[in-house]
Amino acid sequence: MSSRRRTITLIITLAAVGLLTLPWALFTSRADLTFGPHEAQYQVTADSRLTVDFGPLGKLLVPAEDYIPLGLGLRVSIGEIPVSGDASDEQRPAADPDAVDDPGGGTVDALGGDVASYASLFSAPQAQVDQIVHGLSQAILIRWALAVCVITGGLVGLAAFLGPRRVEAISRAFVGKELLGIGLVVVLVLAGLGTVVFNRPKPISADPAFDGTPLAGSQVTGRLGGIIDTAVTAVQDFADDNDAFYDKVLTTLRAEWDQRPISGNWTDRGMVPPAGIGGPGGEDGDSASGADEDAGVTTFVFASDIHCNIGMARVVGAVAGMSGADAYIDGGDVSMTGTSAENYCLDVLDDELPEKLPRMIVKGNHDSVETTRHAKSTGWKVLEDSTAEMGGVTFFGAADPRRTVFGSGPQLETELTVDQYAQRLRDEACATDFDIMLVHDPAVGAPALRSGCADYALSGHWHRRVGPETSGSGVRYVSSTTGGALANALTPGPLRMDAELSIIRVDNRTKRPIDMQLITVNPKQEVRIDPWVRFPEPLPLVAQPPAEEPGE
Repeated sequence: MSSRRRTITLIITLAAVGLLTLPWALFTSRADLTFGPHEAQYQVTADSRLTVDFGPLGKLLVPAEDYIPLGLGLRVSIGEIPVSGDASDEQRPAADPDAVDDPGGGTVDALGGDVASYASLFSAPQAQVDQIVHGLSQAILIRWALAVCVITGGLVGLAAFLGPRRVEAISRAFVGKELLGIGLVVVLVLAGLGTVVFNRPKPISADPAFDGTPLAGSQVTGRLGGIIDTAVTAVQDFADDNDAFYDKVLTTLRAEWDQRPISGNWTDRGMVPPAGIGGPGGEDGDSASGADEDAGVTTFVFASDIHCNIGMARVVGAVAGMSGADAYIDGGDVSMTGTSAENYCLDVLDDELPEKLPRMIVKGNHDSVETTRHAKSTGWKVLEDSTAEMGGVTFFGAADPRRTVFGSGPQLETELTVDQYAQRLRDEACATDFDIMLVHDPAVGAPALRSGCADYALSGHWHRRVGPETSGSGVRYVSSTTGGALANALTPGPLRMDAELSIIRVDNRTKRPIDMQLITVNPKQEVRIDPWVRFPEPLPLVAQPPAEEPGE
């Protein structure tokens, strides 16, 4: 067989296999993702609609011509709401300020959280869309590649079985009629697509309950229609109230930003420049990957315990942009229970932060291994008994050893107790070269500070701010809850208690924190930006207090 004939045969074969298997891969691939608080399976269809299948309850049919091209549609088969961790008789220790007293109310709180998850689809749908596009595209490409490889491999095996002579004869006949072969492939593909098109379902009969909402023009079938009015009203009201609340907060933030305290701190290199002025990012928030050595400082935005408050995620993103931050640091508890459905909480925060801003997180006790796995897959740096560099500063940290879910106390995820885990972290800190420790619970980082193996530690968990202050031989700063997470109340939605986040400046030469500025949002939609507060210097080991203060 000539080289030209062999090449043409190969090209035509691959094209034919690719064209014939693409529709099969497109319409048979499935992606296991989430829908609001539910587990869900997604599949591409050819009916120009979004079909949300709730099983025995019925279906929600949404016109999709405006946002799904080529007459394609999407079918979502809704599964159960995942709950990780089993209820047990173990109660959370009274000293844990993150405790949630839940004598029989956990179910109500969980249901309210589900409403908040549905409402987040209205308030910030792009994160859900991005998740679906990524998941389905990956499933389709894998299925298509597998089909092409299997069929092509089968043809190669068949050729080996037939032998060179028979293959050459078949190839000569095939190449002589190559146009006919290509035409046959096109006809088969068009016929398959035509069958799909001509079997399209009946048009959607719009349900008036959706008029004036993002689901206008949709239809509900089955028993679901009997409760849809109440459900849509509850979700829409929640989303509207949430959007209105944080729209007002952002307007107030921008007004207060122009009046914020911007000076008054000094180092041995001169006065520290204001955050966002003369720094690497500037006022537009387009931060560089590293700090500007001439500016003298690296600027970080630090938040913790957002607990899936997607409204406050908007505030965090705005502060990161306006401050010209070089990186974002999260002290953990970005979710409420760490289920896979709550990956959406991190996705919304990720979307709100400036696009190229480096970001780092450490697992909190309300997060899970799934939370941090998802964070890593979206480009976040995750501290897991490890170090990572952000803006020229080396951070060291580890995941919280516990997992806390509604209706049960914290469950250890390691073979060590919390105290043993903290001691191990101290030993690792003593053997590691780093600038700042990042942990979720201040108690976990306390032994490293007392021993002199950590000069500075950032944390959250307590839902109250502490410091910056000396602790042992080092300096700690404990952030309050950025999500306004009040005990016995849902976090998503308008605030029920103050929410806080911080801007921290680090000296580029010494890699030590210089000062911090606190931003507070209260339930009255007021924003306060405090003056800069200096970080104290670490103490020599001989000067450290003999023990921790009572109650810490």
